Amino acid sequence: MSETVLAASRSFFHEILLPVLRRDFPYETSQTAFGVFGYGSEVMGMDDEYSSDHHWGIRINAVMPDAVFYASGAPIGQAVAGCLPEEYHGYSVRAGFSGGTGLSITGLESYLKTTIGIDHAPQCDAEWLRAPEEDIIHIINGEIWLDEPGTFSSIRTVLQGYYPEPVRLRRIAHWCRYFSGMGSYALKRAILRDNEYYATIVFSRAVRWAVQLAFMLERQYYPYDKWTHAFFQRLPRLYAPLGPLVDEAVRLSTP
Repeated sequence: MSETVLAASRSFFHEILLPVLRRDFPYETSQTAFGVFGYGSEVMGMDDEYSSDHHWGIRINAVMPDAVFYASGAPIGQAVAGCLPEEYHGYSVRAGFSGGTGLSITGLESYLKTTIGIDHAPQCDAEWLRAPEEDIIHIINGEIWLDEPGTFSSIRTVLQGYYPEPVRLRRIAHWCRYFSGMGSYALKRAILRDNEYYATIVFSRAVRWAVQLAFMLERQYYPYDKWTHAFFQRLPRLYAPLGPLVDEAVRLSTP
């Protein structure tokens, strides 16, 4: 999300939406974390000139305990929809990610299970290993503007601390095995057999695994594939030596 839209959403929340929520739904508001986070390229700061053709507008995400959401989520959405402006600071309130209200509410436990597969911060190595790395991004990205219970923020803090070292080393070992056994080794065999279909698939996977390994070595989460290269360019140590190799490898003109 561009800084202008992000700033507008933040201002919209504090100026327009939060007073309504505190007035009409004080208990629910006190149990909820508000901000911009979750799914969508805009939350990762990756929106560009091609992004404004969909979900382009004011966006506030909210997570509340499942019990509160099932009891009050729909009434809050309906009540809010009737008292908000159509636009704010030049951005549509109705056309954004949030289903026409500027506010997207979901249950906290359900959201966590949808992303990392558990309804709490990982508490053991097995839970860390089972959490999909690309989906951890959907919890720690964006901003939190209000979280009075602090539950969601504390989970974000745990995840932002990155994997425990034994888990990180185990994942590095897995990716090395993928890269060598199902990447470079399989690529050579595919070429020897003139299997260009499989060779192309294996080559692409090997490049992906190599880039993801760089993230692990730098102790940074990699995002989903669409934006992996953009975040790869931000790695402080390994992009400089690896970037030119990756760029040459995927260039269509490279033989």
